[in-house]
Amino acid sequence: MKDFTATRRSTLKFLAAGTGVLAAPAIIRPAFSQSKVVNITTYDKFVPQSFIDQFQKDTGIEVRIRLTDDQGKQYNVLSAEGETPSTDIVTVTGHRLSQFIGSKLLTPLDTGRLKNWDKLASAYKGAPQLTVDSSVYGVPLLAGFEGLARNTDYTKASDSWAIMFDQEYKGLTSYIISDFLQITMRYQGNDGDFVTYEGKPEEAQAATNKARDYLIQNKDMVRKYYDAGSEVQQMFVNEDIYVAHSWSGPAAKLIMDGHPIEISVPKEGTYGFLYSFNVVKNGPNTDAAYTFLDAILSSPEIGAAMSRQSGFASAFDGVDKVLNDKERAAMTLPQEQTERIQFFSSVNRDMKNEMVDKAVAEIKAA
Repeated sequence: MKDFTATRRSTLKFLAAGTGVLAAPAIIRPAFSQSKVVNITTYDKFVPQSFIDQFQKDTGIEVRIRLTDDQGKQYNVLSAEGETPSTDIVTVTGHRLSQFIGSKLLTPLDTGRLKNWDKLASAYKGAPQLTVDSSVYGVPLLAGFEGLARNTDYTKASDSWAIMFDQEYKGLTSYIISDFLQITMRYQGNDGDFVTYEGKPEEAQAATNKARDYLIQNKDMVRKYYDAGSEVQQMFVNEDIYVAHSWSGPAAKLIMDGHPIEISVPKEGTYGFLYSFNVVKNGPNTDAAYTFLDAILSSPEIGAAMSRQSGFASAFDGVDKVLNDKERAAMTLPQEQTERIQFFSSVNRDMKNEMVDKAVAEIKAA
């Protein structure tokens, strides 16, 4: 998966513009203590060039970026480098943290070294989503979520996923089956992320089957199942659909382009992902890494620039006041809706993948 246009397997790899491969290793020099340098592995457009230019001017620290488009590639490079990593900061999603931590590739964040740590938005204050065994393992950056997208010209306002099953919109809805199956489980009061089903396969299967059967029962509501963000965008533009389950990125692009689309998090809640900057264990330039992290937290304007470039919501406080009305509608949520987002966990993912994949096949075949 190189962008938003992915299936569930790459749900948390949504990239507005990935580059396909890790950039040439020569961009980041071998692992030894380097004077006035910070080496960062991250995604295309995550760090605004204007910020890099100002940071280098203010601190004299050179920023060297290695681009990636995949969590696994970052993990593999760090694992291969072992005790002498060439990177100081990596960009990890919350559901993959346990893999990096388990392999001792990251070091806990010393938040005392970040004077701007308190400038996170309230939903991320203290970074509970990135806290493992009482240690924080990253600076929250950008968040995406599964939302209820609707054409405001043709639909009534709704604060519930029930609108996806409203007969008024029969044949005018759409969703990615694997993703919406998990949302349906949540809508029914069950655990669509399967965290609470660890060691409870029968309970997990019963909850999965209940959602599967409900989606089969309401199959006539769906105009088309989609796989790629571009598909749901085109259906909205063509007015083939009025309501959809959508990841925040594709919906944000429609709003930014002036289409009458709204994205929200219904009262039953939803799932999301969080990108963070993480300090690499034994990185060659730890001091410079902390200087960089503190600087990127320093201003909501930086968070706004990151949102504009990536299409994701910022984890920094005050960003909504910096964005213009159209940007705010596309990339920010009211606080009460933000608090309804449950970030994907790395717990019990094998069971989840197996049961969801089987249910998806059964829905398609029904």
